[in-house]
Amino acid sequence: MRSAWLGRGLAATLVAAGLLLALPHGVDAHARILSVLPAPASTVPGPVAQMLLHYNEPIDKDLFRLTVEGDRGSELAGKPVFKDDETIVASLRPDAAGYLVVTWVAVGLDAHPVVGQYYFAIRSPNSKVSLGVAPVVSSFESGGGAGGLTALIEAARAVEIVLLYAVLGIVFIGALLWQRRRTQPAAGPGAAVYAGPALMVPTVPVGRAYRVLLIAGTVSAALMPLLFWLNAQRLSELLIGVGIPRIVASSIGLLWGIKAVLWLALVGVVVLMIRRAQEGRSLERLPLALAGLALVLAGAFVAGTHVGTGSATPAWAYIPLMMLHILLTASWAGGLMALLLVVFPGGDPGEIWTAVSRFSRVMTVTAGLVVASGLLILVKLLANFNALWCTSYGVVAGFKVSTVALALCFGLANNRMVASHRREEELPAFSRVGRRSGPTVAALRRMIIIEAVLLLTVLVLAAVLGETQLPPLFNGRALPGDVQNVVEPGLFGSGCQ
Repeated sequence: MRSAWLGRGLAATLVAAGLLLALPHGVDAHARILSVLPAPASTVPGPVAQMLLHYNEPIDKDLFRLTVEGDRGSELAGKPVFKDDETIVASLRPDAAGYLVVTWVAVGLDAHPVVGQYYFAIRSPNSKVSLGVAPVVSSFESGGGAGGLTALIEAARAVEIVLLYAVLGIVFIGALLWQRRRTQPAAGPGAAVYAGPALMVPTVPVGRAYRVLLIAGTVSAALMPLLFWLNAQRLSELLIGVGIPRIVASSIGLLWGIKAVLWLALVGVVVLMIRRAQEGRSLERLPLALAGLALVLAGAFVAGTHVGTGSATPAWAYIPLMMLHILLTASWAGGLMALLLVVFPGGDPGEIWTAVSRFSRVMTVTAGLVVASGLLILVKLLANFNALWCTSYGVVAGFKVSTVALALCFGLANNRMVASHRREEELPAFSRVGRRSGPTVAALRRMIIIEAVLLLTVLVLAAVLGETQLPPLFNGRALPGDVQNVVEPGLFGSGCQ
């Protein structure tokens, strides 16, 4: 029986994994400049017929904006033309001369806008007049949108991550406690119920796990339209003339619509599980459906990350690595949330120590994999170590890594408490007389709360990273300091020239 369920679970996982890996390839975002002609801060002889911008990945053609301004106003001879999905050619007026300031807005298919600006100069063939002082331009490449609106998006994104991880954590904890719940099914109207295979027990009544899953799914389903509206509002502010209906009809609207449908499907599965449990009927394959939906939701989330949108290549290697990193992190952070929301409220010390012991045993290896996979992805996205303290993305990522390291310290302390309790339980009864008692459930709960709070901070920082522009990829002429996307004068005064 166990082998049959294992085979079905593996098949569902493979199908879900196929959907995950297929979804990100149709989504691109955070488009960054690879090369531009003429080069930034360069002076070229005129006349110049056209200029070129080449990006690292496809961008939304309908939401792209480019202006080239000179002393006489616009120097564009016509609308920018897409040579291919990543390359834009803009024709210039035949008499264009002097300093020209190039400004663009490039929007990826996940609604993340990238704005940028630089200058170059055209010297007329017969002119000997000095070009004068170069214009002051803004950041060469940065995220776009008003600060307040971006902060709201980051806050909503953080809630999305926390709820997703809570669902994945309950599924993970349910898998850990599968054998125990099958041999000792819960009883009573307030008994805890676990997701995943544990929910196959037909006599388990409605419990805390169901309620957490239902709340998380309902809030997330309502959150998806709000997140889309916030992203669409940011785009409509940056791109004059582009209304929200246009964005709804784009691939951006499709992605957020898929997320909303998936969360509604998860709510439907949980409601059906609750009804069957109340009626004492078998749950059949509903736990597998729940686990499969959770995996696909994780994949949809990966599709909106820097890695999932193609910013780390080769995609065939880094997208699965990012998926693995998300699932491992959700097992850690979401597993802690599941323990605090589902297991500890039961008040049964034996149940609590068993659950935490199994969780601790698995996370001893998992936490190391979380750190290793996260560092690999971070190194790939940063491109160089200078970016760790010279760019906004690097600074936030540095704080995130530091917080993870602190959470690991508390995780090790929790492991020692579990090991101490295990040694205490293994002693014969007569050997415990006169000995100092081992760690209490209250002390264990306090330590887990601290570890969970630290990891929640990490999730908030992850949401901020998702809206922070990656370091530039520009591989042409070195940019002068006044057009680099840097934190001045650098973290702790390190300097970033």
